[in-house]
Amino acid sequence: MSIINNREFRLYNLHNSSDHEEFVYSAEKLLLSEKHIEYSKRYLYTLSFCEAKELNNSDLWESYGQKYTGVAIEFEINNDPNFWKKFILSEVFYKLPNKFISLKYELDKLQKKYPGTSYFIDLGKLIAFHKKTMFSREREIRLATYFPYDRKEAYEVFGNTEFKYDKDKVRITDYIPLKLWVNNTSPFVKGSRPEFDKSLKVEESYFDKNPRIKISGIHFGKNCMFKGQDFIPFWKKLNYITKIKLGYEIENLKPNLYG
Repeated sequence: MSIINNREFRLYNLHNSSDHEEFVYSAEKLLLSEKHIEYSKRYLYTLSFCEAKELNNSDLWESYGQKYTGVAIEFEINNDPNFWKKFILSEVFYKLPNKFISLKYELDKLQKKYPGTSYFIDLGKLIAFHKKTMFSREREIRLATYFPYDRKEAYEVFGNTEFKYDKDKVRITDYIPLKLWVNNTSPFVKGSRPEFDKSLKVEESYFDKNPRIKISGIHFGKNCMFKGQDFIPFWKKLNYITKIKLGYEIENLKPNLYG
């Protein structure tokens, strides 16, 4: 509901992950120093998902859908990634590409030949796209942005912070919002008076340089809290809210339960 009400997805920096081994693996494979990996964890923001064909994947529902009590949001991206500014869309790789092995070999050879040589190759944006083979069942795709703002003030204006509890300690993580596309011409959004207008206020070029994301489906796990007749009024209310917030009907919002 916060995604629909705020009309945005949240891209978290890599401090959001509780799997610290993911970054150790990437650092070793991508030749990143501790300082470099910390920099990447702070300024690389990601959104993780998978292809819609995985809706029937029981592993995902069990692990990330809280044993079928959760919800899957289906969406589509309706603009050309080649025109995005500072955004990367890629599947996650569970095996190190040969090019990285070759890079390490060539850099090692260069340093042996010229012992005083120093270099800096910023591979930080790749840290989020390499994981151990044991995670391959996730079939993960990630949308990422690396150092999205040029000025510190922009992070203070557009960024937000969350405190997350991991057992006996607090983890601090930052996120930035990515606006969902809203049909500003819809009568559901446009108000009869300016103070009632619900149009999404973004610059005209926002959906040229950023992903243009439209929600196309909401799917409920079989163990969600709404059972039988309780589901119908909830579904009707959700259907109404999505129209007045997003300006369109979600085609795949049906009272069916997965599992």
